[in-house]
Amino acid sequence: MRQESTNSVLLVDDDPDIRELLSNRLEEDGFEARQAEDGIDGLAKLRDELPNAIISDIQMPRMSGIEFVSVVRQRFPSIPVIILSGSGPVELPTGTEPDAWFEKGSLQIQELLRALHDLVGKTPDRVNLPQVASTPARTRQGFAGYSMLTCTECLRIFRVANKTVYKTEESTAICTYCQASVPFLVESPGPS
Repeated sequence: MRQESTNSVLLVDDDPDIRELLSNRLEEDGFEARQAEDGIDGLAKLRDELPNAIISDIQMPRMSGIEFVSVVRQRFPSIPVIILSGSGPVELPTGTEPDAWFEKGSLQIQELLRALHDLVGKTPDRVNLPQVASTPARTRQGFAGYSMLTCTECLRIFRVANKTVYKTEESTAICTYCQASVPFLVESPGPS
């Protein structure tokens, strides 16, 4: 069940030392800090509780910060995002632009905290969530024994083994990337 917590921040970085350092500073400044080791872990944390802001690294294993921010922007557009990276701002794909960008090497924690307070202060108390579709995704039996599904959590496409069905049948698949449960309907093949 999702809950919302006042002044909570999700830190997404594969470097545990950076996460711990920032977590301590955020908590000293009155924020509740939650940590995730990469984008996939960050998405799992978002299933439990939506933060008031996200601070994310760019270079991470399993799911890069760019992909993570893209998913956050699509699913939770009102959550502010700060990028904390080892390199300066780079050109990002449309829809993945952060609200602020800081370089790790020249990071001034006070500037980061000011930006964070500013962004959280401008964000509504209740995060506006996109409507979750209650209807399962539809798919047809695919070729070579597999069908393709798009995960509702990480938005990645993954394959599911076909079952032989002769009627439309509802099922659930586990995303191979983020382990989310994805409901779907397998439509039976039409008459030959």
